[in-house]
Formats: sequence, C-alpha cells, structure tokens
Amino acid sequence: MSATECMLKTELTSPDGLHEAEKGKKLQRKCLTLASPVTSTKLCLCCLLTTVLTAAVVGLSVALLVRKPEQAISNPIYYPSCPRNWIGFGNKCYYFSEDTRNWTHSENFCMALQAVLAQFENLEDLNFLRRYKGPSDHWIGLHRESSGQPWKWTDNTEYNNTVSIRGVGEHAYLNDNGISSARVYADRKWICSKPNSYILQCQIPSTYF
Repeated sequence: MSATECMLKTELTSPDGLHEAEKGKKLQRKCLTLASPVTSTKLCLCCLLTTVLTAAVVGLSVALLVRKPEQAISNPIYYPSCPRNWIGFGNKCYYFSEDTRNWTHSENFCMALQAVLAQFENLEDLNFLRRYKGPSDHWIGLHRESSGQPWKWTDNTEYNNTVSIRGVGEHAYLNDNGISSARVYADRKWICSKPNSYILQCQIPSTYF
C-alpha cells in the first residue's frame, strides 16, 4: 500500500473523517430537500400541459368527425332527368317522333309537350341529332319568311349559320347530308327539344352505416 492510500484510509476511518462524511451526507439531504419541490412543480406543469394538448387534439378530431356528415348532407347532388321516351344530351332533352307530319303540326306537337322543334347550340349537338335520328329526315326548329331572308329559330332568335342550309324552302329538316329546306306541307318525322330538368338526391355519408 502506498503512503497516499494509507493516509486516505486513515482520514476516512478516523473520528474526524467520519464526522466530515456525516456532514457531507446531511448537506446532500438538504440539497435534495430543496430541489424536490422545484422538480415536482415542473413535473406537474408538464403533466398538465400534456393533458391540455391531448384534450385539444381529441376535441378537434371529434368536431371534424361530426362536421363531415353535415357537409355531405348540406351539399346535395343534382342529376339531370328527362321525361320517359326522351333522350338526354348535354343540357337538353330530345324527343324523336315515330309519326310523320308537316312542319306546323310538328311545331304544335312540341309546344303541347312544353318543348320546341329541336334547336342546337353547336356542332356537337347537331352531330348527336344526326347520329340518333337514323335514316329518316326530321323537321327541326328553323324557318324563314321567304328565300333570301335570314333563318330563325321558333323563338325568333336568328340562326348563326353554324352549318349552311341547302334548298329554297322556308322550313329546315335534318337529313344524312346535313340540313336542307322544304315547303311547310311536306310530311316528315320531327325532333322536339327542351332544357333538362333536375332531380335532387342527398348524399348520405357512409359514417351513418
């Protein structure tokens, strides 16, 4: 054993050394006693903050779950609907007759159904009518006072000449080649058109099931 180790052992085992060790332990206990309240306060604050944040997150989640079904119900879906025996295309419904009559009778038939002889707004609508009509010629809602006068729809709005109209007649009809004209008394099938009506359907959220 070295001289230093011997001296250290003597100091720790001597009465004075033991007294100093006891004083050190008492001082350590005092420090722990002083530190404990501070540590406990911090721990309580930490637990309280965690509890508040958890409650806030849970509350927000519940609010979102409750809100989603309300949004789904408050935003209903509208589906276009056409009467029976009518064909829907774009924003209109079309009726293709099976009978043949002159232009005036055809116009009156459409008016009785709260419709007009067919009107088209663009080439897409016109191409649909030509495809769906089949091989037969069909009256549409274009007419004019006489040859050389502007073509008009049945509501008297002027035709924009999207497609040229052949012939010298005063009333227009669709055929396989496009649009032609004829006298009012000729018998042909006809096409009626009117705006789509809409039916309301509520979107029921899946969370209810």
